Formats: sequence, structure tokens, C-alpha cells
Amino acid sequence: MKIETQPLEDRQVKIIAEFDAETLEDYSRRAARKLSRETRVPGFRPGKAPIDLIRRMIGEEAIQQQAVEMIVDDHYAKVLEEANVEPSGPGTLEEVISLDPPKFAFVVPLRPEVKLGDYHSIRLPYEPPTVSDEEIDAFFKRMQRNYATAEPVEGRPAEKGDLVYVMLSGQLSNPAEGEDAVVFPERPAQFLIGDDTVERDWPYVGFDENLIGLSEGDEKTILHTFAEDDEDEALRGKEVEFKVSVQSIKALKMPEIDDEFAKSLGDFETLEDVRKVVRSQMEENAVADYERDYYNQLVDKLVEASTISYPPHYLEDEKNHVLEHLQQDLARQGLDFEAFLKYVGKDRETYMKEEIEPAARKRLERSLVIDQFAQDEKIELSTEDMNRVISSAQEMAQSLPRKGRKDRISKEALNAVTYNQINRVYNERVIDRLKAIATGQADKVEEAEAAAEPAEVPEAPATDEAVAEESPKSEQAEE
Repeated sequence: MKIETQPLEDRQVKIIAEFDAETLEDYSRRAARKLSRETRVPGFRPGKAPIDLIRRMIGEEAIQQQAVEMIVDDHYAKVLEEANVEPSGPGTLEEVISLDPPKFAFVVPLRPEVKLGDYHSIRLPYEPPTVSDEEIDAFFKRMQRNYATAEPVEGRPAEKGDLVYVMLSGQLSNPAEGEDAVVFPERPAQFLIGDDTVERDWPYVGFDENLIGLSEGDEKTILHTFAEDDEDEALRGKEVEFKVSVQSIKALKMPEIDDEFAKSLGDFETLEDVRKVVRSQMEENAVADYERDYYNQLVDKLVEASTISYPPHYLEDEKNHVLEHLQQDLARQGLDFEAFLKYVGKDRETYMKEEIEPAARKRLERSLVIDQFAQDEKIELSTEDMNRVISSAQEMAQSLPRKGRKDRISKEALNAVTYNQINRVYNERVIDRLKAIATGQADKVEEAEAAAEPAEVPEAPATDEAVAEESPKSEQAEE
């Protein structure tokens, strides 16, 4: 067998394998016998018809095609071995170059190649946020609203601070031909007018202020043109005519935020006790949000500094993962993908190209550079780490569904929990190392370690007396 390799773009290689002419003859006979067992020939039991008869019935082309398939099945692994190619996925038979002699061209995907740039020069200060007293006060205002009681109002229109219940609908003022005019099907909705403690961005920012002055039973038409950069692509630049019908208006009676209120929340004696717990939780959440954004920025910098190449099937696999996750998220909301595409106004091909593929590419490249960074930095879990992870996984697995008559934890469940825990701890080690580099801590540690190493003391030159003592004595001297 003769082998020729040709590197291709996007981490693939073409392998041209040429076999001896006898190879095709041998496999043609095998193919004919195989097809004879699969072909019903009147007057003959399966596999007993003469080969010449089978050839006439099936045709040489079908036999050659079967022979080629059998050659590939039997020799593909040998082709890879002789070409010294380690594939990252299934290869393809691109072309049958000739049959005399048998000569085939395969396209084989290689493993991704990642060349990290000078990531030791990446710098990003780590400055987690603190929680201000104003933020704590805002939290208690939201809590006060959540514990408020709603009381119907009589004899006055809606005003700031009221809870207004309406029936709401919206349609395009000038729909394009064939475009569905209804963008907000009629539905009940409620609005707390002018409340700065909640997001007031639906159906657009400030919509609730249009309800001020309306009384129960009133109807109102509201025109609004959405911005060209609105988050909802289907509404960008569109004018929508909203119709509201006021169903009821209620005033909120807020509780006093004091020590008595604190006692009603649980095991607290004073409002200050609650504030301490709230501050601790808010700080924990703020740091978690900051770190998520911080590490995303670090990885993005790492990607920008790197050269990344990978075969097409890696991106295709990642696109399938992204699409699968999206479909699962939509299913939890009671939607299917086709209905979602209709809502955003895109066909499947366009959405895959404009939304799914960029997201998949970003996820893939981030994953590849993190893996390469971990290899280059030789990040590993110690025996102590592994023992802690296994112990933790066993504890977590106790809460999982069990199988078997003795109500034991399934091996699959335990393995899954253990794997997830190992992966989590390993990722923490990787991120910690990247953070140490970005904040300059890694340089300080290396400098300290270098300073702590004892200096090498050169050996003193040997004296004549030392040489004499160490040198073997001659027989004459002994005499």
C-alpha cells in the first residue's frame, strides 16, 4: 500500500491510499459471494448460485461498489496508521480516484491546534464590588412592597404608587404585506405605577405612566415607536398601537420596616439583625456576579491572544449542543423552536447562521483555549483534592433518586455526581491560576520562591595536602 498525505485547511488532512491491483480482485470475489447470499436467485439456495450468474444479475458496478466498501472497512485503520495520522473524528471517503489500481482519497479531521499567545502579559485588576447602604435600603423598599396589602380605591383615578389591573393588547400600526399585525395578543396585566424598585421595561420603559389619571372602566389607546436597537428584533423601529382597558385600581398599604417587622421574618430580634444577613447575602451575590463577568473577560483576552484552528465537525457538534440547550429552554416555557423562529421573524437557516453559529464558535474557542492553558500550566488535582471531591460527591449523591431493592445509590448517579464535582474543582484551579497571572500575583509568588532558594556555594579548590591524601600511594612510597 502506498500512502500520500496532503495537509488541508481547517485542521484536516487528505490521505491518498493506493492498493495493489490484486486487492480489488480479491475483494470483488468476496463482494460477489456476499451479494450472492443476499440475492434471491430462482432455483438456487442463498449463496449457492454461480458467481458468474450473480455478476450478470447484479452487474459489475454494484459488485465493485461493494468491494470498495469492504476494502475501506477492512483497511481504513491501517491507512491511518501508515499515514501516522491521529484522527479527531470519523473520516470520509472523498473520492475513488481509480480502480486499476485501487486508489482512494480520504479526508480525515485532526485534533484542534491551539497556540496561546503571551498570556503572561494579560492584566486585569480584580476589584470585587461592595454593597452600599443605599442598596440595602432599596432591598428593604422592595421587601416592603412585597409585604404590602392591596386595597381597592374608590372615587379617584390611578396615581403614582397604585397597582392597576388592565386588559392589554398591541398591534402594528402599519404592518407589512403578509406580516401579522398582532404583536401583543390581548392578555391581563398589572402595573405598579412609578415603582423604581422593579424593572419597568415591559412592554417598554415608562409604559405604566400612561395609566396615571385613568379610572376603573376607562380605555386608552397608546402609540409607541420602538427603538432601532431594541432588544426585541421583531419590534425594532416599529410603531405599535396599544389598547388598555382598566379593570381595577388598588392602593398599596405598606408595613412599617422596624424591629417588629424583623421578628415576623424569622429568627431575628432586631431590624439590624436582618440588615446584617441581607448585606452578607447581597455581597455574596454581587461578588459572584462580578467574578462571572471578570473570568469571562479573562478568557476572552486569552482567546484574543491565541491562534486557534479546528476541523469543521467540532463546530458542528457545538452548534448542535447550543441548539439543543435553546430548545430545552424554550420547552420549559411551553414553546417549540418553530414557533420561536416565527416570533423572531427568521427561518431556521438564517437563525442558525446569525445566532447559533456565533454562539457555538465562541463557546468552542473558549473551551479549547482553557484546555490548552491548563495543559501548558500543568494544572492537576492533587490526591487530597481527589479525596475531598469523592467524599463530597458521595454526600451529594445521598439526595439523588435510588435504585434497587436495598435502596442503594446507582453507580451511574454516583459517577455522574463525581465527574461533575471533579470538573468543577478542576475548573476552579484553572481560573485561579489565570486570575493569579492577570493580577500579577503569579509573578510575586515566583519571585518569592526564587528568593527562598538557597544559593549554590561553589566548592573550594583542593589543596595540595588534600590531593595527597586522596591520591593513591605508590608502592615505592609504601616501602
